Amino acid sequence: MRKYTNILVIAEPKKDVQIALKRALEIAKFNPRATITYLRVVYDFAYDLLILNKVKEKPIHADIEQTHIDHLNQIIEEYRAQENSEATIIPKVVENRDVGEAVIDEMRAGNYDLIIKAANRHGILDSIIFTPIDWFILRHAEVPVIIAKNNDWQTGGNIAVCVDFTLNDHLQSNVAMLREAQVLAKTTGSRIHLINSAPVYMPTVMLEVPHYSPDLYEQGVLEEHRNRMYEFADKHHIEREYCHIEEGMPDDVIPSICEQINAKAVLIGSAGRSGIAAALIGNTCEEIVDDIDADLFVLNRKAIKKDKEKD
Repeated sequence: MRKYTNILVIAEPKKDVQIALKRALEIAKFNPRATITYLRVVYDFAYDLLILNKVKEKPIHADIEQTHIDHLNQIIEEYRAQENSEATIIPKVVENRDVGEAVIDEMRAGNYDLIIKAANRHGILDSIIFTPIDWFILRHAEVPVIIAKNNDWQTGGNIAVCVDFTLNDHLQSNVAMLREAQVLAKTTGSRIHLINSAPVYMPTVMLEVPHYSPDLYEQGVLEEHRNRMYEFADKHHIEREYCHIEEGMPDDVIPSICEQINAKAVLIGSAGRSGIAAALIGNTCEEIVDDIDADLFVLNRKAIKKDKEKD
């Protein structure tokens, strides 16, 4: 089974704590061969003033880049000492007005296994939200993406895999996420748990049927979901005691179960929608990100497709 050996970490220049780098170093402890690229995307609008003076353009570009590299190296040494790590970390600076676009370009050029980015906290209550940059990366990344939160990983922790059996199209996603969870579990010595929600959509017309029991209908839906989960778990050698299913919507059930099992990482699929579809349909990632005190490990359709092509 492969391990994460080429990790792309996104630097957050406006943050005091570099959670993404910290998480990458924690993962690298379990794989001495891992290489971390610490990427900062910059754009100095002073570049635009150099159009009439091409002679000075290259030296100024080089000076600005070196300044950022020196700063990245300071951060790297600080976190290397904190984590007592000897991992290989390469500072890198790229110029681009669009951070999300720069990250995806680097991902494609660098043959990375994993992208790690810190969760963004905003507002008086310090809530966590996905910014347009986060969503661009999640929708276009062709490798798994970890949205890291400020908590510690530990050997023997729990990893939650959110599986969905409502559509046949989701079966491939379930298998892909489980495979990534197995990589992560083997890398960090963690235990895999399966989570599933059973939404009960009660047809209004059924309420008019004589002797119809809503309770029996709900029980039947829950039992069907449980049977599918157990079948999936048995097929992939996961003990049933680590299968969790509750009636309700995903944005209610997933955070609740993750809290119960004290999950340190939560794997969830993303449809990778954009534009009107994303606005109208929404995404479970966005609905649960603020309610889970764990890293969110997102796998979209492009990442699943690319991994399947490799096989």
